[in-house]
Amino acid sequence: MAGSRRSPPHLFATAPLPLWWSLVHKYGGVQPRYWGRLAGILAVSAVTAPLRLAERLRYGRQVARTEIREPPIFIQGFARSGTTHLHNLLAHDPCLGYVSTFHATAAPFFLISRGWLDRLIAGRLPAKRPMDNVAVSLDLPQEEELALAAASRLSSVHHISFPGRAREIVAKMGAMRLTEAEMREWTDSYLHVLRKATLASDGRRLVLKTPANLGRTDHLLRLFPSAKFVFVVRNPYVVFSSTMKLYRTVIPMYRLQDVDWDVIEASVFSNYVDMTRRYMRDRASIPRGNLIEVQFEDIEADALGVLERIYLALGLPGWERARKPVAEYLGTLSGYRKNRYRFDSSLIDKVDRKWGFAVREWGYEPPNSND
Repeated sequence: MAGSRRSPPHLFATAPLPLWWSLVHKYGGVQPRYWGRLAGILAVSAVTAPLRLAERLRYGRQVARTEIREPPIFIQGFARSGTTHLHNLLAHDPCLGYVSTFHATAAPFFLISRGWLDRLIAGRLPAKRPMDNVAVSLDLPQEEELALAAASRLSSVHHISFPGRAREIVAKMGAMRLTEAEMREWTDSYLHVLRKATLASDGRRLVLKTPANLGRTDHLLRLFPSAKFVFVVRNPYVVFSSTMKLYRTVIPMYRLQDVDWDVIEASVFSNYVDMTRRYMRDRASIPRGNLIEVQFEDIEADALGVLERIYLALGLPGWERARKPVAEYLGTLSGYRKNRYRFDSSLIDKVDRKWGFAVREWGYEPPNSND
């Protein structure tokens, strides 16, 4: 069957069986050619049920009592805007905590399984991410949205499993078009993820990044009125090409439905507009001194200089302590080579028409056409 033979384990296979049945029912079922992949997912879910129970029994009350005392730092930016790079840099500040890749991979039971399951998984991880050659490690930070997806149906990343409903899912979750009951459900699930990360980080302030947060500024401010925000923007022409490469790499690994790539492209264009305009609207609500906007190209050119500027603008303590470990991490990236893209006139015209407002807002120029 199309699916799992050459694919990695599904990102959210550790989610409870009722959640998977709810997703399958809600998003139009699974096509026969992917039944083998679904069977593998459900098998992992069933086998890990004792671990989920053990985690609730051992840590449930402790997680519920965990306070998020320090308002988080939210890195905001559309997918492929360089948020991962900045996240990795900030995570090397010893004063900050984060959702780790192990947490995201084994979200429902990562606390109970630390020390043995992480070692088992580490030996099976690829050395680099397939879409951009960024190094992979269970200790590096990861999007909290991946941990959320293993606990809730209200996650934007479920569209990679159900690409036939991708436009619906990203439109709803990217703009947080939720009922009151859904908003309560999302809030409870999201805070649960953050409490577990706080507990695992020994109470340190969290630095968080997930592309879906770009459209959630107002909701995040309700949860954390004193939160700090770092908005990262990247050349929109590059962002579009990089996002499509991401989807063409990742969706075939995890899909349970066939893909219409024209629909995916339309979804990328519309989601960028919805989320970026929501951010532009809501950034005025962020208290003075709690937001800084940076360009990815500046981080590439002078990462330490940009980080120092971020710490100063947001009033974050500890830059002098953080500088050395951050610089040492930067030194490990000296051989990294990022993807290169070709831009034909048709793509440039599409981005100009649909994302021109962002091109103008942050002062980018169209690339040269490769026609």
